Amino acid sequence: MRHAILAQGPQDLGHLARHVSDLMHKVIHAGFSPGSKHPDWVPAVDICEMADRYEVIVELAGVRRDEIEVFTEGNHLTVTGWREDPSPRDKVRLHQIEIEQGQFRRRILLPANVDPETISARHRDGLLRIQIPKRSATP
Repeated sequence: MRHAILAQGPQDLGHLARHVSDLMHKVIHAGFSPGSKHPDWVPAVDICEMADRYEVIVELAGVRRDEIEVFTEGNHLTVTGWREDPSPRDKVRLHQIEIEQGQFRRRILLPANVDPETISARHRDGLLRIQIPKRSATP
């Protein structure tokens, strides 16, 4: 995806700063690996630890359940998917566009004390909640 950073002229430095910040956020938080396709956006994530499990909460407003994939690779949990463009585009004047659309990806390093085989997830009210049980301390 190509962005015209200075299409409106150098006077819009605020726009340039936001654009650079968005790109850095994608690079730092998306968990890119060599050769992977860069996502169009990166969803917000909360990670909580309880006595018996971790919970990863991914904000996916407007994303259908069948457009979400959750999987583990080695010691990483990956959430990928697609969000359709929610804005009407035919015969309208768009005044502001902030809702990200297109392909997304979020990759999270798992702690060593979890069992990737017992991970479960549920999607409701725009939030994907992933339960990651801890391994028991006894052998």
